[in-house]
Amino acid sequence: MRRRKFGFRPPRAAVIVLVAAVALCLLMVCCRSRRQLGQGFPPSLPPDQSLVLVTGYCNCQSCCGWRRSWFGFGRPVYAYGAMKGKPKEVGVTARGTKARHGTVAADPAVFPFGTRLEIPGYGTGVVEDTGGAIKGRHIDIWFSSHEEARAWGKRWLDIKPTASAQ
Repeated sequence: MRRRKFGFRPPRAAVIVLVAAVALCLLMVCCRSRRQLGQGFPPSLPPDQSLVLVTGYCNCQSCCGWRRSWFGFGRPVYAYGAMKGKPKEVGVTARGTKARHGTVAADPAVFPFGTRLEIPGYGTGVVEDTGGAIKGRHIDIWFSSHEEARAWGKRWLDIKPTASAQ
């Protein structure tokens, strides 16, 4: 009988789990760095005052940061942030209106509630919402489906406030 050089051989399942965990960690690091890349102005574009990062969102869980209470059942609650665990009315903006085509989420310090914006390729929008990831010169425009919001993607556009819609 031949003796092995090393006395301990880990079970195959443990090796697979370890490799999967390392791959998942690497994937998370890559995704985080890609997200952080898009937060500043693109290096090829000057930080013009009218240049704004425009992204899309809908009422879904991944876009609006809510989840269902009680293990995926029950009413919607905030998934993170200062309101975590508190009830969330899906489709209702921070201003209290129903989200619809033309609803814009923005940083109120840059674009106050009620500001009307002309968005190339989308139309006119009114700032009625905020978001946890919406800071500075970044706006989110509402779409009726997640597929439409994803198809819009990320665009740097020349946005100018037209008037207040108070």
